[in-house]
Amino acid sequence: MFYKQPQADKILLQHGRPTASILPKCFTVCIWNWQKSKQKPWGQEFKKAAAADLFLAQEVRRSPQVLKIMEQTPYHWSGAVSFLSRHNSPTGVATGCIAKPLKISFKTGAREPLLRVPKMMLGSLIPLDRERALLVINIHAINFRGLKPFASNLQRAAELLLNYSGPVLLGGDFNAWSLKRRRLLHQMARAAGLTEVPFEPDTRTRCLGRPVDYLFVRGLRVKAAGVRVTRGSDHNMLFARLEA
Repeated sequence: MFYKQPQADKILLQHGRPTASILPKCFTVCIWNWQKSKQKPWGQEFKKAAAADLFLAQEVRRSPQVLKIMEQTPYHWSGAVSFLSRHNSPTGVATGCIAKPLKISFKTGAREPLLRVPKMMLGSLIPLDRERALLVINIHAINFRGLKPFASNLQRAAELLLNYSGPVLLGGDFNAWSLKRRRLLHQMARAAGLTEVPFEPDTRTRCLGRPVDYLFVRGLRVKAAGVRVTRGSDHNMLFARLEA
């Protein structure tokens, strides 16, 4: 094992200060793999993107410098830690929102080879009004493994949807770089009643010619969607304006 495993009570993280009590009826979401904030333009580009109401990030390494920038946003941050990287920085997925979630939960997926790093899925139940809440699922799917671990990853994410009949937003880095992976992803989405959000022009980051980042919704109306090309990561940003 080449990484440090977080203690069980340290996998889920929460910090930051929300600036609203609920998510507005019309809200914006940004999905972005940060590539552990390795690129110099990351901070500047992240601050611009933090104008969204909801933020789904993957490969988030909470170094002291990154944590300081995150704390300057108008978000409550939730996180599911996959491992502790250099200097014991928690690393995994993170969801930021202007409203504090009513509940958060996580699922652990398959592990990458060699480093044996587990992939994480984070579920957040975010209030829309007094009666409704939006289930947000942030996923970073397995990459360097075969089809069976990938299918298992998707199944674990789908478990967060079980018995929830309200609106759902599922997004993240799915590493769906093969035709078989993409088919499995769409099968899971259809089974859960989810609709893929299209992007035009589609300048999403690709691997082997196929997009790796996706956004799916249920019970939400898509008002607009687009992609922002960025030098702050090896992934471009996805943006959407949605109505609940």
